[in-house]
Amino acid sequence: MKSKKALALALVCALALSVLAGCTSGQQPSDTPGTSNDPGTNTNEPVDNPNLVPAEGTSEETLKVACDGEPTSIFPNYVTNKTSNRVDSCLFDTLVRWNDETKTAEPSLATKWEQIDDLHWQFTLRDDVYFTNGEKLTANDVIASLQASYDYTLNHYTLWLDPAECEVVDDTTVIIGLSRIYNNLPEILGCTYYAIFSAKAFEEVGNDETVFAVNPVGSGPYKLESWETGSKLTLVRNDDYWGELPYYKYIEFSFISDPVARVNALEAGDVQLAFNIPTAQIEELQGYDNLYVNIYEQNVGVPIWLTMKNTPSLQDENVRKAIFLAIDKELLVQAAYGGYGTASHSSVTGQSSPYYFESETYAQDVETAKQLIADSGWSAEDLTYTTYAVNGGSTAHYEVLKAQLDAIGVTLNIETVDLTVMLEHSWVGEIPIGFAENDNWDVGRMLEFADSRIETSWNAYVGEGEEELHALIDAAWAASDEERYDAYAEVQQWLTDHWVCTNLCDVMFPDAWSTDLTGVVYDAHCWPNIYNVRPLVAAE
Repeated sequence: MKSKKALALALVCALALSVLAGCTSGQQPSDTPGTSNDPGTNTNEPVDNPNLVPAEGTSEETLKVACDGEPTSIFPNYVTNKTSNRVDSCLFDTLVRWNDETKTAEPSLATKWEQIDDLHWQFTLRDDVYFTNGEKLTANDVIASLQASYDYTLNHYTLWLDPAECEVVDDTTVIIGLSRIYNNLPEILGCTYYAIFSAKAFEEVGNDETVFAVNPVGSGPYKLESWETGSKLTLVRNDDYWGELPYYKYIEFSFISDPVARVNALEAGDVQLAFNIPTAQIEELQGYDNLYVNIYEQNVGVPIWLTMKNTPSLQDENVRKAIFLAIDKELLVQAAYGGYGTASHSSVTGQSSPYYFESETYAQDVETAKQLIADSGWSAEDLTYTTYAVNGGSTAHYEVLKAQLDAIGVTLNIETVDLTVMLEHSWVGEIPIGFAENDNWDVGRMLEFADSRIETSWNAYVGEGEEELHALIDAAWAASDEERYDAYAEVQQWLTDHWVCTNLCDVMFPDAWSTDLTGVVYDAHCWPNIYNVRPLVAAE
């Protein structure tokens, strides 16, 4: 029997000969961000068993984990990759901790918080937290950490922050100043991009983020034991941790970039948990009674981006409309995620976002798209675009998109390059059409890409009605909890009506672990956190 990936690739060939029927919308807005697929797709999902309970206390055991790469750093306030996030959440605490079941922020380093006025929030800190260098946490550490997030992390993650308006009131009270009204601030502070580290330790290395990034000092449940470059990274339990001590004394992260080798290590029992397994092997792993596959749709969208600023032909609404009418999203999602992803029918969000609004009601219409291109007056050269795929990743969805656009007279050239090269082209607006990732867990991140007032937003809308769009974006930033869904829906509808962008689906990360483990949780960014994983044992 052919695999789903093989079927998707076969359909690419079919597209070269004929255009398949388009998709229609028919799903309702979701109010459960970052949820797993229907449990029925996970044949060995753990079942509540009153005879099994999480092990209590601590042990001398090691939790062994397989990652799909090596951290670029273990300083979350600095630029990181996906493996970094898995490690960072064990080493650092944040002001709040995200509860993915209730979809609320709960106290962590901060015991309480309140909004003083539109642009200022006050946080009260715990008085019993110590960093792994023995220094006590104070409000000064919070200020220094947020400043680092502002300085070093890609700045679109901290557009909301105004460092000049941040203030230390006393050791346990800090005021966070905002650059604009941003009423969902507590929702995002549970992400490790805003982790709190020791300001003194940072100063001792001359505030050099590259030095601090290989051996930072946090207050989390673990601390760094060793880092064997190219092989593995080991954490050891922080026995002075202010919160509940983790069960495992050690967590060993092995760097296994080859997906087959990563799955083999899990099947052989060499590791107990593996991140980002390939969709082609989900069905195989679901056949094991002792393994659980979590098909997790992250609260991060996969938009098909259009860079209008540097590409005059894409400023033509008819060209954008033609491109979107040429697309069969269901086929693209199948190619990208082997049939496990869920197509979005929104301009921006995927269905895991609490702000998902089904604004797209149109179906694929190739004949109309071909006529729009013919009437546009743009030359074949103007309608030839180059996109970049990442070396080592699947390009099946790129090939599907290429075939779909070719059917209407638009040429897409695909170049496969290293991730750093792709990012370099992206950050200077040199990718006219391509697939990206857009965080749907943060109102600011969801909308900044479309906002032409932001200099680094290469995918921003440029054209008639910009001021109207800006007003809607501002309203979404400022909306209260009760008003935010409606405010954001208005933005999505405007972007759909003007054929500005379209979202393919949510990013999907299949993770797998032994069924005798419990305690994997997901943070505000929907990254998996394993600091409190425990084995299941027989109840007494």
